[in-house]
Amino acid sequence: MAPPAAPPTDYHLLVINNYTRTKQAIPNGFRIKSGNTYCPNGDRSTISGYVSFHLVLDCDGGDGGDAAAVEPVNAKFEFSFADQVAKHQATRLRATKVCEFSRDCSACHVRRFVRREALERSRYLVDDYFTVRCDIVVVHAGAGAGAAATAAAPSMAGAVESFGRLLETRLGADVAFEVGGETFAAHRCVLAARSKVFDAELFGTMKEGTAASVVRIDDMDADVFRGLLSFVYTDELPEREDHGEEMETSSDDDDDGAQSDQKHKQLTWLQQLIVAADRYDLQRLKLLCEEEMYDHIGERTVEAMLILADHHHCRVLKDACLGFLGSHGNLQKGDGG
Repeated sequence: MAPPAAPPTDYHLLVINNYTRTKQAIPNGFRIKSGNTYCPNGDRSTISGYVSFHLVLDCDGGDGGDAAAVEPVNAKFEFSFADQVAKHQATRLRATKVCEFSRDCSACHVRRFVRREALERSRYLVDDYFTVRCDIVVVHAGAGAGAAATAAAPSMAGAVESFGRLLETRLGADVAFEVGGETFAAHRCVLAARSKVFDAELFGTMKEGTAASVVRIDDMDADVFRGLLSFVYTDELPEREDHGEEMETSSDDDDDGAQSDQKHKQLTWLQQLIVAADRYDLQRLKLLCEEEMYDHIGERTVEAMLILADHHHCRVLKDACLGFLGSHGNLQKGDGG
């Protein structure tokens, strides 16, 4: 029996010219449509500081056909700056969520692709233009593709899901970590494959104990190590788990205070996770944390975040902090004026 055909894959390069002019001309909530749609000021009022992109199903079928004849499509996709992918070659998608494109010409969104302030201070914006690449893997293309398309779903997505289950079940775990009073079971080979530091600690000259030993980490919270371990197995930024924290009926003032407290805990967790990612040389985790911290930049937090970014070489976060200071007139003048 012949192996199933590989799933259809492709990528599209979208060049955004005259960035400054489009940013000034296109208000929040509006977009420029060209295959993919581009929203220079975000597609919702709550994210007006971001650049948004939409991936849209071609309802004309590419040849002016009837939209009613277009088959629904399930696909995984990922937007990135073009020069993040070497020589525009095919790349493995980190995305694991399947987006459903139905017959009503629906779109899937990346609403917070990048903060405008960070983009404008980055190396990606050159001569007022930048290039975005969208990689697409079709995992099921209507009834006509049937079982073949389903059977040919991307192997990386299945691998990520399998590794996630491996962490949950602890099947075959051969090392344990004691962190913050909790014990975490893991797999030496998985850790070593994902991190050179873990490789050195578990197999190299820094090897700690035998396969049956417990590795103790004293200077890290359990929730932070839990998040790091989750990323190692899934390649995604996990959500912070609120262990032992229960929601109770309260007044509006209490709700505001609880929300502020949750934001503070989330920011603290992200900051500690950046430190841990830097320690174990998990650069993608560090970048994901930096991007997540954009929403927490403010007058009360920017100084500490800038110090953290500088100490742990977080270029994206540092650019965003400097952009915030510049745009809000918060840069202190050396002459005391």
